[in-house]
Amino acid sequence: MIVTVIGLAIVLLAAFYVAWPLLQAAPLASPVTDDVAAGTAEHDKDQALRAIREADFDHRTGKLSDEDYGALRAELEGRALSAMAAIERANAPHAAPPARGAAPGATAPATSQAPRGAEPGGFCPACGVRFAREARYCSGCGKKLPAAPPRGRRRA
Repeated sequence: MIVTVIGLAIVLLAAFYVAWPLLQAAPLASPVTDDVAAGTAEHDKDQALRAIREADFDHRTGKLSDEDYGALRAELEGRALSAMAAIERANAPHAAPPARGAAPGATAPATSQAPRGAEPGGFCPACGVRFAREARYCSGCGKKLPAAPPRGRRRA
């Protein structure tokens, strides 16, 4: 009888010891930093792009019908685009303070910098993002940029 009680006490202590971390109050979630958010979004983007390539392969080999492929491709593109937008938000500079004399609550317009080491080429006519002279597509909206004027001296 005493052996049974001691054995039961040991089993209960072992179970309590194992379950102790689960019984603790859950720690408060720490705020997600921009780097972690960008890393998670980067992972989501990579997964979506990998899934798009796999769906393309399955469609070419005849495993997916045209209707299924279209629906799947649209869903995966949406995931990839939302992940890319999250990456852009995480990498974007914080909002600038409002300009002098601006209405309360207004923020200054966002100005994007051209990539370092690149000569500025101008601003995208569609979205207003600044682009490098060598850029062919806008980094903000993805549209094709107008051809840059040739550099050099003017001949009279």
